Amino acid sequence: MRRFLVAITIALMIFGGLAGVVWFYYEGDPLGRQVAGYRVGSAGNYAQACREIAWFEQGADRESKLRELVGGWGTGNPQFDLYLARYLGDSKCGEALRQAFSLEFAWRPELLPRWAHYWRWRTKLPPSEEIASIAEYLSTLVLVDPPKKLTWREVLDLQAVFELTGHGDLARRLSPDNWPTRYQRWAEADVKTPAVTRPELPFPDWKGPAPRDVGQVSNLP
Repeated sequence: MRRFLVAITIALMIFGGLAGVVWFYYEGDPLGRQVAGYRVGSAGNYAQACREIAWFEQGADRESKLRELVGGWGTGNPQFDLYLARYLGDSKCGEALRQAFSLEFAWRPELLPRWAHYWRWRTKLPPSEEIASIAEYLSTLVLVDPPKKLTWREVLDLQAVFELTGHGDLARRLSPDNWPTRYQRWAEADVKTPAVTRPELPFPDWKGPAPRDVGQVSNLP
């Protein structure tokens, strides 16, 4: 009986140690988060990538994990970029992730053209029509007193519009609260909807054939 209890105790200690290593690797260690980010980019399909991304949206340290996730966007893995960009438009995506992604443009403004490129690749309407539709919607919304807050998803759309119309400076640190003043500055500049065309590829550095069905993200790989 004594030997049995000793064996159980040792087994529990080993199990506890392994659980601690796993927790530290994924939750407490930035290197573990980088590995988790690699798993997103190496996912075999979008559904698998969604499961990997969802891990970053959970836990008490969610904020730091989200910063780690969005910090990997635009750093050399177009497949990772595509999965994350697509996820941002998915109903499964939380606003906290969209916010973290949007704020990343303040630290790395060079990513704005990349986001705008992807945005015009995936719009359901032709990009020029999409821009005109957003402008018309906001021109009505800005008249409401007080102006309605935008969602972070709408903020990301507007950031792409500002960038594509030559006003990327208005896109940085755009938020659900400050959008009316930014939009009015944009409108007062007498911006004409440019002839924005849809690119063939989601990113300028995309390798291989284009993902299927532009604008129909449910069919992308």
